[in-house]
Amino acid sequence: MVPPAGEKVFRGIAASPGIAIGRAVLLKRDEPKITKRRIEPTQVHAETKRFRAAVESTYKRLENDKNRASRDISEAVARIFEAHMMILQDPTFLEEVESGIKKLHLNAESLVWDVMEHTCHSLMAQRGEFFQQRAEDIRDVRRRLIFQLQGDTDLVIPRFRTPVIVVADDLTPTDTFHLDRKWVQGLATDRGGMASHTAILARSFEIPAVVGIGNITSLIRPRTTMVVNGNSGKVLIDPTPESEREYEEKKQNYRAFLANLAGLKSLPAMTIDGKFVTLSCNIEMPHEVQAVKQCGGNGIGLFRTEYLYLARGSYPSEEEQYKEYERVARGILPNSVVIRTYDLGGDKGLAGIEPPDQHNPFLGYRAIRVSLDQKDMFKSQLRAILRASVHHNIKLMYPLISGSMELLQANGILEETKNELRSEGIPFDENMPVGIMVEVPSAVIIADHLAKQADFFSIGTNDLIQYTLAVDRGNQTVAYLYKPLHPALLRLIHQTVQAGHEAGIPVGMCGEMAGDPLSSLVLLGMELDELSMSPVTLPEIKKIIRSSKFSEAQEIVREVLQMETMADISAYLMKIMKRKFADLPIWFS
Repeated sequence: MVPPAGEKVFRGIAASPGIAIGRAVLLKRDEPKITKRRIEPTQVHAETKRFRAAVESTYKRLENDKNRASRDISEAVARIFEAHMMILQDPTFLEEVESGIKKLHLNAESLVWDVMEHTCHSLMAQRGEFFQQRAEDIRDVRRRLIFQLQGDTDLVIPRFRTPVIVVADDLTPTDTFHLDRKWVQGLATDRGGMASHTAILARSFEIPAVVGIGNITSLIRPRTTMVVNGNSGKVLIDPTPESEREYEEKKQNYRAFLANLAGLKSLPAMTIDGKFVTLSCNIEMPHEVQAVKQCGGNGIGLFRTEYLYLARGSYPSEEEQYKEYERVARGILPNSVVIRTYDLGGDKGLAGIEPPDQHNPFLGYRAIRVSLDQKDMFKSQLRAILRASVHHNIKLMYPLISGSMELLQANGILEETKNELRSEGIPFDENMPVGIMVEVPSAVIIADHLAKQADFFSIGTNDLIQYTLAVDRGNQTVAYLYKPLHPALLRLIHQTVQAGHEAGIPVGMCGEMAGDPLSSLVLLGMELDELSMSPVTLPEIKKIIRSSKFSEAQEIVREVLQMETMADISAYLMKIMKRKFADLPIWFS
């Protein structure tokens, strides 16, 4: 549908749910002006002292932000500023700046800029949102430190007197945290992703946000009216009166929907006719345990451990890993956590490893293949997981298992590790469940064999779609082919569930499809035992399950497994969902 004259429609990433309508304000961040200045040898001591004082003052301000966030908002937000404090105290950074002052006789501001910029360039050269976010964190800390060095102790954050929608190229954690939430109704940015700190803060503040729009800042004029739909990722500039009325109605409907969801938090995900499904959450960082509890999750169905490797560019020690795993296991009690072992490679860098020359890294040296090859690294991680398992709520999961031999090898190394701990007198859970991610077609085909060696299956649809349909999910040219409702994929999921259940083991799903409302009735009807998803989407999926009959979902599965095209399946499911769930946010587009 072509938008009316004057009204412009854009799409970005739905980063924080809700709908905002209001006047747009363009936020332009003040950046420090850097002059490279030589200092005399006699000034080295004073310049070093000035640098250290600025670091200390900036650290205290970050600590104040962290404490305020912990007290008034959430531990998730507090952890952002804790990470910034760690950047500021990084020994390598401090040594490089002080060495530059001493040996190069340069002023502290220029050295802070250059040292941190070099690190940022290295991070930005890597693929993946994690590295980009890390670079943005460093630039945010750099900005605060340089302003402190220049005597500007208070960052200039605009104060509003009327409700506004803030538009920016991007927002740093400092920018977002210090916005006056009384007046900021929505956020829209050119850059950013779901895991960006802008998104995390917006969700914590319950501010609707759409990020990664592209060029929204170039279109904002004085008194521009905007609509920000954080449910669908749609943004309207200069909406017509009709569109404003339409979105005002959607906004009220969404508020009513949220009020209804609030009452579901402590209730089980059980169908009208008594079928129970475990709803758990995927997390990237330990602080997200709080979000799992807040949404009513039954535990953690996937704890991605890659951050421990990505954050440092080298292997983390066994002790570092143990502390993080133990923290999550203890934090989620009495529920369980599934810890996935090292899953780097493909689109994620290999920390501490010089990867082989690979024309197609997705089909190469990655995930369990790296672990089996780098045995010392693998055993270090297994030791840490086993030590943390004393709470008896940890499950271990191997990624990218493609055949029985890999699973045999992995379990063999696990048994070696257990024997080492026994000989050292270190306790662990002797009955810790060990499962696999089913994410390549070969694993589905021999699922009956793999089920004899595994305690559970967890279907990773993100990779399973990619490998089944031969679609690089990061390639925008063929992104239209990356569809979870492809008939071939649905048959593979169904086959995996049947094989697991015939062997007497539970089968879950931890890919993005698990949190897709349109797929929910199909997955329910296929009898998946567990669905693990983002905490943001869990209440919506629970509502769908509690409002449905398992017998109806089984009938839906029988129908879709006979259909030949994605279009037919999507249209069929859309018709059912619109009839049964007219109030879901997916329709508030």
